[in-house]
Amino acid sequence: MNQPTEPADENEILYRYEITTAMNSVIRTCQDVVHRHSSLNNWAPAGTSNPMAPTHRDLIDKARKDVLNRLHLVVQAAETVAYEIERHRQRVAHNRTRTHNSDNDQGE
Repeated sequence: MNQPTEPADENEILYRYEITTAMNSVIRTCQDVVHRHSSLNNWAPAGTSNPMAPTHRDLIDKARKDVLNRLHLVVQAAETVAYEIERHRQRVAHNRTRTHNSDNDQGE
């Protein structure tokens, strides 16, 4: 016999889906950065103003454009998802406690 799904179960499924999706995005971005911007697993900046001797400024600009900004954005997005899941879970738990306490107060 099938029992109705509890809201907590539905939330847990949603939380797992959201964090898994966010982390898959982080992994895919890392893979893309490695694929596009590395050689033998070392950073290989392309398109600097002078490939024979790029300046430190050229290297910093390439690092930010090709790697750091992309990774920062995707990691920040994943952190936001995790934070929002935690906040939502706390609100749900708080509301359950309030509802449970008000039910007990009415029963007395």
